[in-house]
Amino acid sequence: MIALDVSLSMQDKDLSGRAFGGKNRLDVAKEVIDDFINKRSSDRIGLVLFGKEAYSWCPPTLDYQALRTLLAEVRLGVVDGTATAIGDALGTSINRLRRSTASSRVIILLTDGDDNSRSQSVTPNQAANFAATFKIKVFTILMGRHGKRGWWGSRRFRVNPRLLEEIAALTGGTPYRATDRTALKERFQRILNSLKKDKRERVESIGTQHYRTFLIPGLLLLGLELLLG
Repeated sequence: MIALDVSLSMQDKDLSGRAFGGKNRLDVAKEVIDDFINKRSSDRIGLVLFGKEAYSWCPPTLDYQALRTLLAEVRLGVVDGTATAIGDALGTSINRLRRSTASSRVIILLTDGDDNSRSQSVTPNQAANFAATFKIKVFTILMGRHGKRGWWGSRRFRVNPRLLEEIAALTGGTPYRATDRTALKERFQRILNSLKKDKRERVESIGTQHYRTFLIPGLLLLGLELLLG
């Protein structure tokens, strides 16, 4: 599941590297996510949008074209963007994954702000613990240039990197930061490489188990053949 922040702060244009005429954070994130989807071939992918509340925009699917179409329709204002409900974003994503029988279940959480919605039903730490219970890894990405105000006057929004680090640590995932489009794309590539590594390790583990199962009978048969010969 990809949980995408669509709060009002996503209108800032610091990720594009251009003061005027550049794309905002949401548009840059959409482009990178679309590229990420194109690199998958056999994984179900779903999308959750969150601002003051969280909504399931697309359930996990192998129909990547449908997913990309729905992603293209995402814009600021589709949900109330006056707050950021990270807890509900995780909770909604977990609900989509907890009944899955897939051997690997992952949430990629993209946000540019702090958890500050008072109407959500679960806190980020509670949601992270639920994810850990269901063996769901959460990779977090904090987007944007946070600190001094840019010369073009972008607004300051409160961020909480430590919260995202705690969420990732509780679930076995990794926290990332991305200050521009190139960095955001590179962070997704790292997550992609991590997923591929996990898949290889699971295949190698299964192969080793089968190998040990047939090793002793095979040696006995080989010895019997030598004796009969």
